[in-house]
Amino acid sequence: MNEQITVRVGQPYFSDSDISEIESGVSRVLRSGWLTSGQVAVDFEQKFADIIGTRYAIAVNSGTAALHTLTSALNLDRHDEVVVPANTFVATVNAVLYVRARPVLVDCHLETFNVTAENIERGITPHTKAVMVTHVGGNPCEMDDIIQLCRERDLVLIEDAAHAHGSKYRGKACGSFGFGGAFSFYPTKVITSGEGGMITTDSQRLCEYAKAFRNMGRKRVGHGPILALGQNYRMSEIHAVVGTTQLKHLREFVQKRNELSRIYDEELSRLDWLEPQVVHEHSISSRYAYIVMLSRKRRIARDSVMESLTRNGIETTVMFTPVHMQPYYKHMFTGVKCPNAELIGTAGLVLPLHVGMGVRDVESVVEALRKLE
Repeated sequence: MNEQITVRVGQPYFSDSDISEIESGVSRVLRSGWLTSGQVAVDFEQKFADIIGTRYAIAVNSGTAALHTLTSALNLDRHDEVVVPANTFVATVNAVLYVRARPVLVDCHLETFNVTAENIERGITPHTKAVMVTHVGGNPCEMDDIIQLCRERDLVLIEDAAHAHGSKYRGKACGSFGFGGAFSFYPTKVITSGEGGMITTDSQRLCEYAKAFRNMGRKRVGHGPILALGQNYRMSEIHAVVGTTQLKHLREFVQKRNELSRIYDEELSRLDWLEPQVVHEHSISSRYAYIVMLSRKRRIARDSVMESLTRNGIETTVMFTPVHMQPYYKHMFTGVKCPNAELIGTAGLVLPLHVGMGVRDVESVVEALRKLE
C-alpha cells in the first residue's frame, strides 16, 4: 500500500470489542477441534437467512463459489445461454463458463449502472435459460420489470448480490427475489468474513443441492458416497466466527455508508463534471461503493483525476472494466457492443467509502476534487 495514502477507498471495520469477540470465538473453535462444517457456520447461515428473508442460506468460501453453485444447479449445457450484464465483475460471467453454457452480455443503464428488463430482453434468444443480474455498488436493479420478464419467458432469475448486503428494493431485500442470490464476504464488502460467500434461496431443492455441491458431492460431512460432481466450497468455522460478528452490525454499517453518501451527494452536486450513481427513492442501497462518472461535458481524463487524488493521499479505484473489454474474454465476445458499460468502464471512478471513515474524510476527498476545477 502507498504509505502516503491517508483515506483508503475501502477497508473492513472491526471495533475493539469486535476483535475481542472474534478472538474468543476463534479460540473456542480451535479448542473444539472442529474447524469446518460445524455449528458456528450453521448459526451464521440461519441468521443471514433471517435478515435477507429467505428460507435458507448456505455458506460457501467465496462469492464466486456461490455463483458457481447456482449455475451448476441449473443443469445447463453448451447449447444453453444465460443473459449477464457486461458491467459486472468477471466472476458473474465465469460462473456461466464454468458449467460450459454461453454468457450473453447486455448493456446497462447509464445512470444506475444496472441492467434493466429492456436490456435483458434484447439478449434473450430461444436458447436462453436464465438471467443473472448484478446490483452494482449495492444499488438494487429495478426488479419488478425483470421478474415479470423472467416469468413471461420462463427464465430462471439469479441475483449477484455480492455488493448488496442490506440493500432493498421496495422494502424487499436483494438476494430474495429469484431462484437464488449470491453474496460475497470479501474483506472490502459491506460485511466480511475474511473470505467467504453465501447463497440465499427459498428452494429446498437448491438448498440440498448446494450443501452437497460445496462438500464434494457428499450429502454429509466426512466419509460417505459421492452422489454428484461437487467442489470443496465449504466455509470454515473460523470464517463463520468473523462473519457472525460482522453481521450484528449490518444495519448500522449500511446506515453509516448512506450517511456518508448523502454528504458526497450534496457536496458533489456543486461539481458539474461529476455524475454520481443514481439510487431511486424506492430503493435502499448498501452503498458498498460510491461510484461517479466523469461527465462528458468536460474533458477530464480519469487517470489524471486518480493521480491527483493519490498525490493528496486519497485512494481511488475503478469498479469494473466491462467483461468484453478484458483481454482474456475479447475472443469470446467479438462484435459485442455495450456503449453504456463501455463508457462507465472508461469514465467511472470509485471514491473512498467505508465505515471507518468520518465526515472529515469525505470533506478531504471533496476538497481534492474541487482543486481539479
